[in-house]
Amino acid sequence: MSALVEQSIKYFQQVLDGEFQEGQQREVRIERISRAVGVVVLQHELDIIDSLSNDNLLDVMIALDYLQFDTDKIFTPGSNQSLLWGIHRKVVVGGWLHDNQLATSLLDSFSRYAFVARLIHQHKDIRTALLPALRKKPEVISAQWRRREKREDETNDAIEAAISLVDSLVDGLSHGRIDVGHQEVAQFITMATGSESLAAAYAAAFEADVFIEPSSVTAQPFANNQQGSVTCLGFSMTLAGLPHPYTLPNSAPTSRDPPPNAIGDGNAKIADVGGWDIAFNSVDDGAEGESFVRCFAADGSLEIAGGGADGDGTAAAARAAHSGAGRKVIELHEAASREIRMRDGGPSVRRFIVQVLGGGRGTTFINRRNISRESLAQQGAGEARLKDVIMAVTVRHFPMRALALHYLRLCVKEGRWDDVTHMARSIRREVALRILKYLIKVRDHPLRLMLCWAAAVGDLPEKSCDIIVSKLTAGFIEKNPADVAAVLPVLPTLPAAVRTAFDTAVTEAVEEAFDGRGDKRFHQLYDALVKEATDRQKAHEAERQRFGAEKEQLRQERDQEKDARQRLEAKVERLRQENDQLRRGTKRPREEMEGHQQQQEQEGEADHEMKS
Repeated sequence: MSALVEQSIKYFQQVLDGEFQEGQQREVRIERISRAVGVVVLQHELDIIDSLSNDNLLDVMIALDYLQFDTDKIFTPGSNQSLLWGIHRKVVVGGWLHDNQLATSLLDSFSRYAFVARLIHQHKDIRTALLPALRKKPEVISAQWRRREKREDETNDAIEAAISLVDSLVDGLSHGRIDVGHQEVAQFITMATGSESLAAAYAAAFEADVFIEPSSVTAQPFANNQQGSVTCLGFSMTLAGLPHPYTLPNSAPTSRDPPPNAIGDGNAKIADVGGWDIAFNSVDDGAEGESFVRCFAADGSLEIAGGGADGDGTAAAARAAHSGAGRKVIELHEAASREIRMRDGGPSVRRFIVQVLGGGRGTTFINRRNISRESLAQQGAGEARLKDVIMAVTVRHFPMRALALHYLRLCVKEGRWDDVTHMARSIRREVALRILKYLIKVRDHPLRLMLCWAAAVGDLPEKSCDIIVSKLTAGFIEKNPADVAAVLPVLPTLPAAVRTAFDTAVTEAVEEAFDGRGDKRFHQLYDALVKEATDRQKAHEAERQRFGAEKEQLRQERDQEKDARQRLEAKVERLRQENDQLRRGTKRPREEMEGHQQQQEQEGEADHEMKS
């Protein structure tokens, strides 16, 4: 075995670093690895890849895991590919995971072998190839879900593999690469979270920050004339400095563009900034598609390096400070709460953003007040410039929540409104209200989804009512005429402000129609109301007929039971009579035989007397 092979395998390094006692044999026996597999793994990494086959893949990976092969290093001079990357390419190019047995074996193994788990979570192609097998084995996720519920290390390879597999399933659904029905999605969520019911699975997914896939990056948005714009992590991020005096907004801006008075010059002083506005916009392909779903949380912090003896406030100093190189960091704003707090004191969850049914591009805004001029000056950064600002961004994805939102999407598409209501009622009220904030932006059945969800949550706070009321305009009604009739049954359960806004919007839509500006939409609304009434009448009639048919069926079954009982009683009576006849028939022949014998005896006596 070459020295290069010894260096790549930590197992041998640990053994060779140990002490051998005098008289010991200088050999090591590895009993857990067969000779055939040992011949493959105890060679140069390129030779290992050449020796792989779909028959020995799993055994080789388990052996490499046991030997603690250093997957983070590249041992071939001049190469930029690790052994793990080479294995992944051979598996993908060869289409080995089309073999369901091999794919299933990998899924069954990643929880025990870190090498297998890394093959999965480090390579998207592997996860995509595993999706057909994963759909049949959601239970391989539940063990890792349980570990995260216990707050075990989320950087564990098996946990990372499970999270990345669920994320790949969500990605496949979002981009239309796989077709999964609502029942299969519901079953997957239930089994993957180890829940006893779909309602419990909803609660598990949304009421705790369990499966999280975080990504972080630092950037200088005002350096190199970037005017505060940075694109990374699948988002276009725009940082705007706003002048004094600055007031925190009560609601999110309606435009994605920076405010007109935004300060974007990198040479401007930070001391001239009163507040900061960070806008996140998704730039993923297909993010505006109707099937695209995402649930994430985005957060950003702004800082510069401290001045004085520890730093000079420059970008280089800021980067050094952020990397932990010993320099002082100046936070340019106070940390704001990013949690959803429960009214009953239950555990809070991180605020999240929802994209579903074409509802926007996942735009979110973060507003922060800048620290004062005096504070900057006291820390030696009074002359610091915007180009010195370091923005640290973290985006956290919640794939299990996104999968649950895919179920919601499918229910809306298929008109399963009872299931939509069930979902809203299964989640903690505070979390359901957070989701409602984004449901008003959907393209498919926005009116019906918004009001059905709100009615299911119930007891809406004033802020949620205001959001709904702001959407209930004549134009909104005109764009959704078919939903108007459909929401009539839930209107009485909604707050008075919502009912009034709905009535006003419908009235204005009708008045505009009579004024000749919307005749077509008025007829659409009228036709929808007639259709809803007709459908309800038909449904009522069908229900009445069904009830009548069931009643008639029960009557017939009772009559059949009565007839059967009568037939049984008649049969019993007939059997009783036959039994009596049989008993009488047995007695009569015996009497006849005795009488016949007595007659013969009498005749014999008479003959004897005559002879005498």
